[in-house]
Amino acid sequence: MRKKLSEAGLLRPDARITSDAKHVFIPVMSEKGLKCPVIEVDTEPVEVPSHYSEMLDLPPGLMELLPTSFDIVGDIFLMKLTDDVLPYSKDIAEALLETNSHAKVVALDRGVKGEFRTRDLKILAGEKRTMTIQKEYGLNFRVDLAKVYFSPRLATERKRIADLVKDDEKILDMFCGVGPFAIMLAKTGKPGSVYAVDKNPDAIDYLIKNIKLNHINGVSPMLGDARDIVPQLPRPDRIVMNLPHTSIDFLDVALGVINKRGTIHLYLILEKGSQEMIKKSIVHLATALGRAISFKNIHEVHTYSPTQGLYCFDMLIG
Repeated sequence: MRKKLSEAGLLRPDARITSDAKHVFIPVMSEKGLKCPVIEVDTEPVEVPSHYSEMLDLPPGLMELLPTSFDIVGDIFLMKLTDDVLPYSKDIAEALLETNSHAKVVALDRGVKGEFRTRDLKILAGEKRTMTIQKEYGLNFRVDLAKVYFSPRLATERKRIADLVKDDEKILDMFCGVGPFAIMLAKTGKPGSVYAVDKNPDAIDYLIKNIKLNHINGVSPMLGDARDIVPQLPRPDRIVMNLPHTSIDFLDVALGVINKRGTIHLYLILEKGSQEMIKKSIVHLATALGRAISFKNIHEVHTYSPTQGLYCFDMLIG
């Protein structure tokens, strides 16, 4: 009963459960939707910890190794742990679940793997599932984190690009995943067309579901390798290249198809301070392909590691 009340958002976390000889009294927020009788009784207050670390009692020296930030996708918390605190992963997960009312699953993120670079996840606490719905700027994205990669930390970046879209633009999302860029651009702007390409069948399957979920028109899902598919599509005015570890390997394809005065948004994970070196490499490639290039904007989207960041290169192509 306590679990059901908690899932319904009716359980009061600031009051203690009590009992007498015949009954158990569970404090609730309201009577709405309850089939049990509701009465008034005196109960003791409970101090709810404001931070999950307050619920943990780890050996000396380990408390400062606890993660301070998490990727949160829908109601799933993803955490990365160092080897030193890994033996206490279940305790950490339970503490996170207890102190975050909107968390329903806590999973250990052991990094990305395989051809489709999906997360290697181990569920530590909460419901046994990896599927959730992420909400961004009024849109809903259904995603299974064990089958497709999704980064919630790009929400602001997706909105930034969407606000740049001009009416009737032809857009190409070369590595679309479940469609957060493609759908955001189609919904916010007024593009003429959006082609969304990915070689992960699960990603395309969820993209199709998300197109229907958000009542989107004009997005065309394309299953396959971008290098093979992109040259067969209409020449785009704007290209999004969000495959940060390897997207630069496909830049020659993008430069070969984009319309003159078109824009490429290239996302790369780089060592901090290496942007100028990458700029020179990009200019060299563009020159070799007979394309002029100017950099409208280069910025760090977010930190990736202590020495690396995710950078976006906004480039105007001549």
